[in-house]
Amino acid sequence: MDALMDAEIRRRVEQYVKPLYAGLDGVQTFDRIDRLRTHLAAIRSDDPSGTAVDESFLELLLLLHGAADRLGSLAPGGRLDLFLRGLGLSEDLVRKVRTALGRFRDDPRRPEEELLHDALLLESAGVVAAAERLMAAGKKRTPIGRVLAQLDPGPPAERYRTRHGAALGAARRRDAEAWIEDLRRRAAEDGLS
Repeated sequence: MDALMDAEIRRRVEQYVKPLYAGLDGVQTFDRIDRLRTHLAAIRSDDPSGTAVDESFLELLLLLHGAADRLGSLAPGGRLDLFLRGLGLSEDLVRKVRTALGRFRDDPRRPEEELLHDALLLESAGVVAAAERLMAAGKKRTPIGRVLAQLDPGPPAERYRTRHGAALGAARRRDAEAWIEDLRRRAAEDGLS
């Protein structure tokens, strides 16, 4: 992390947002940040162009992305704006964070936004993500046949914005498709489809 985002600032941002990562059921989801860091590292590991990335900006996006909807307005003068300014961050960085939080999911434009966009897609792709969706459906007591018929292996490669993110996502999706197909076959053998 560069001088703009030292360890103390990062700690303060984490303290501010961590309670906002608790779901309505009280389940804490802040651990997702570390999983996303792993995805970011994987995406960045194969960037031969050496795309310049503002590490402070990326870290702020990572920490704030899941809490943005609970922080109120992203407009200047809002709670988020006041908090970031209170940390002593540059006006330019504060403005970039506000703008990016409003668009990175649907229209990422900066390299940092594209990286986080793809890391979130990777988090929703693959066998583990499909298993989490299966467990969530089980909690709702959805019949297994219906769940398996609709179980999503994750986003297709064309939704990713980085070349390496797309390749990683495609591999995860293939693994999930094979796993789901095996589950469907076994469910049919047991008469559950």
